[in-house]
Amino acid sequence: MGQTNNAIRTLREVIPARVLTHDEARILAERQAAKLVELLGITSVPVDVARIASLPKIELRVEPRHRMAHLAGFSRWSNGRWLIVVNRDNVEGRRRFTLAHEFKHVLDHTIADVAYARFGSGDQRKHDKQVEAVCDHFAACFLMPRIAVRRAWTSGMQDIPTLALRFKVSPAAMKVRLTYLGFLDDERPVETYFRSEAPALAA
Repeated sequence: MGQTNNAIRTLREVIPARVLTHDEARILAERQAAKLVELLGITSVPVDVARIASLPKIELRVEPRHRMAHLAGFSRWSNGRWLIVVNRDNVEGRRRFTLAHEFKHVLDHTIADVAYARFGSGDQRKHDKQVEAVCDHFAACFLMPRIAVRRAWTSGMQDIPTLALRFKVSPAAMKVRLTYLGFLDDERPVETYFRSEAPALAA
């Protein structure tokens, strides 16, 4: 219980108080996701994403689509706690992904202005898109932990729809995760393989 009482602070401490590259932000998001799995005592898949709501100062609410202004979800500080609202009319896989995604926004609240300062290189739309991509990556890492995906894949479960059902995510999200982990060809342009590596992570 003591660990979960300080979970948000513990997870925020994973991010150093400095500007991050996009690659660093993704690496650190995965570290946060793995730490969250540990803090919540999750040992099997599909990950019980609703356990996020058990953390102190987190309130989870679902609302019908007509109240969501076409949003999948949002998060905000309200009345002394973090309110995370998820569109209840979306399919289960998207609801689960949205909850994890919005929790990453909660974690980033205190560091986003510094950590993501150079995202977008002055282009606000690109900046916001890159921030959302980091939150998506966190959600993917939490719902599809690296070890669990590797275990399923190497045991012979290599059909994307079957894996998606196993982890309760969309087939599209499963494909992205498998590609990131190197189980599928990513079909990136060849020049991206020769770019400089991200600088070493350091506080």
